[in-house]
Amino acid sequence: MAAANIVPTAPTEGIPYCTAVPITPPEATLGDAAKTPAIIPVVEGQTIIAVVVLSVNGHITGNNTFVFLQTDLGDGVWVDVAWCNTNITDGSDTFVLCGGGVGAMNNAFGPLRRSGSAPATQANGSNAVPLGGRARFTGFSALTGGSSSVAGTVPLVSATILYKLQNPR
Repeated sequence: MAAANIVPTAPTEGIPYCTAVPITPPEATLGDAAKTPAIIPVVEGQTIIAVVVLSVNGHITGNNTFVFLQTDLGDGVWVDVAWCNTNITDGSDTFVLCGGGVGAMNNAFGPLRRSGSAPATQANGSNAVPLGGRARFTGFSALTGGSSSVAGTVPLVSATILYKLQNPR
């Protein structure tokens, strides 16, 4: 008996949070607004995984760009769950940010990072913290010098983020 020649197509499960959204000097939420809400509702115990692609348009001579996965309890006090940092001057970098869940996650940290400031680690990092009632992605860029690869286009760093919430098992 011959084996069936069936290869199932893998489902596309990620939800676009933003696509090629410019990251500005003041820290701001990166959502596409019209396509994806800037705030993601979270159910107790859920985890989140996100693929973050940071792309440089043109060529820049100095770059310090951060993207943060944050959570709050509905009170507007946003806590950094995970973050990534790039200093590339051309091309793109890809990162994975994840967090949340339930279980033995003992952690204490503070003071909280102020908007627009780099985290104390000055690199990629995370805090062992469950997700609150909401999640979002924010970011800021500090760029110096550069030229555009396309006439009339400003050099910048943009973010494309695809995420998935997962329920506890």
